[in-house]
Amino acid sequence: MKNATLLAIISLGAIILIDLIQIIMSFFDFYSMNLFRLFGVLNLIAFIGILPFFVTLYNKQKG
Repeated sequence: MKNATLLAIISLGAIILIDLIQIIMSFFDFYSMNLFRLFGVLNLIAFIGILPFFVTLYNKQKG
């Protein structure tokens, strides 16, 4: 459970950081469609990192 929790915390921090970078970059003309796609992929990977925490939590509650 500790490893799953640590991965979830790191993934959540990554999601917050990615969103913060996107907000800051949206104020400038530097933001492009390629960056939008890159941040979308990074966001998806970060959300996938949270998934093992919930799977582990579900298995502990079930058994």
